Amino acid sequence: MTEDILYQKLVSICSSKYVSKDPNILKKYSKDLSFYPEKAPRYVVWPTNTKNIEEILKLANELKFSVIPISSSSGPRHHGDTIPHKDNSLVLDLSNMKKILNIDRKNRVVMIEPGVTFGELIPELQSKGLRLLIPLHPRGSKSVLTSALEREPITIPRYHWDSSDPLLCTEVFFGTGDLFRTGTAAGPGTIKQQQAAGQAQVNPMGPTQFSPFRVIQGAQGSLGIVTWATLKLELIPTIQKVFHLQSNTIPELLDLQHELLKYRLCDELLILNNLNLASLVKKSTEEINELSEKLKKWNLIFIIAGRGKLAADKMSYLEGDIRDIIGDLRLNSLLTEGIINDNEIIQVLSQATQDPWRLRLKGGYQDIFFITNFEKISEFISIVEKEVPRDLGIYIQPINQGTSYYFEFDLFYDPTNDGQKMAIKEKFLEISTKLMDSGAFFNRPYGILAKEVYKRHDESTQMALKKVKKIFDPNNVLNPGVLCFDE
Repeated sequence: MTEDILYQKLVSICSSKYVSKDPNILKKYSKDLSFYPEKAPRYVVWPTNTKNIEEILKLANELKFSVIPISSSSGPRHHGDTIPHKDNSLVLDLSNMKKILNIDRKNRVVMIEPGVTFGELIPELQSKGLRLLIPLHPRGSKSVLTSALEREPITIPRYHWDSSDPLLCTEVFFGTGDLFRTGTAAGPGTIKQQQAAGQAQVNPMGPTQFSPFRVIQGAQGSLGIVTWATLKLELIPTIQKVFHLQSNTIPELLDLQHELLKYRLCDELLILNNLNLASLVKKSTEEINELSEKLKKWNLIFIIAGRGKLAADKMSYLEGDIRDIIGDLRLNSLLTEGIINDNEIIQVLSQATQDPWRLRLKGGYQDIFFITNFEKISEFISIVEKEVPRDLGIYIQPINQGTSYYFEFDLFYDPTNDGQKMAIKEKFLEISTKLMDSGAFFNRPYGILAKEVYKRHDESTQMALKKVKKIFDPNNVLNPGVLCFDE
């Protein structure tokens, strides 16, 4: 089939307004901040409804072209999972599907389409006294649904009961073009009928003993395209108090963090090194460097909160319990006041940002992130600091009620400096390999790193994943080349 005929078929599905082959537009979708090689798609299509998606997927299966789904037109994108890996590819940009379909305060759940961004959803929920469970100071133009599908860690571990949280039910088109709904959204009845009966699509398990949302999550768009999802919410606190402890050694902060998690005494809870904390709260390179020098190396930040009529009483006993724990651990000298304003910390932990905070220091970064347990944190820090003695950001986030930890190393560099860029690429792979060999669990491998991750897995694991791919996307039309799926 010639290019003109395929173009006309796409136009007949979405109209010419929503299909482009303009080289300047295609170039915007051909690269990101990763090390993945640049490749332009053949077309970019902006569907406006689920019927468009269904017809495009069925056309892709018929004509054997690839479909790369993305949820946000605005960048910067970073991990190489939205760049075409094959010549005959189109990008399916879902950013026009941006309806907030339902906000249910009673059940604390929101239903959204993939184009809804953090910058749009957070203030809308706040106007109703609700808050989203968000990753650390997310980019305002990032898709909320994509963040949940990518399993980005949230900053409140006490609400993180399952690795899938805050994702609940989904509506998904598999690679075959078949529509499926997961969890209680599967039925009986339509979504409108369920909602009229008081249901809120809050249980992600099922249907039956099969929970396909676990297959979709983390698949980087290689198995299905999610057209809406429901997400957990919480009530906005009436009162909040910030605690900031600093130390030049990390074990004592980890011990305190462990106690706070054990008794679920706080909401937001995380550890940052001085460079990442300065990057989080300041805007310019000069301000970041100045604050970084004032801070000690390790910073434990947590927030306690109260809601409703008894908020003050709750805050009183929480603060009393926490100060008892700090006293028992002999950490009173680590409490910090005045270096960073409490409102600044609350702001970055509850709002989105228009300028990605990891780009503020030098304009570029590569992040190495994985899951680990409490006991290996110090070992991993030692491994990386030997390789990167400066311009290194570190972020440690307890997840799943503190049963495991999300660990992130940020390697900052100037992307306009080709020498720095090549050096960081080599260092990125070298460090990641050492961490894997030391037991780090890379549960979200992207781009060039994914190949290294799957080299270290048993062949049966890859075979099982490829069987799943064959079931849900038998013609390999969805984002071929990601994870362990061959291009």
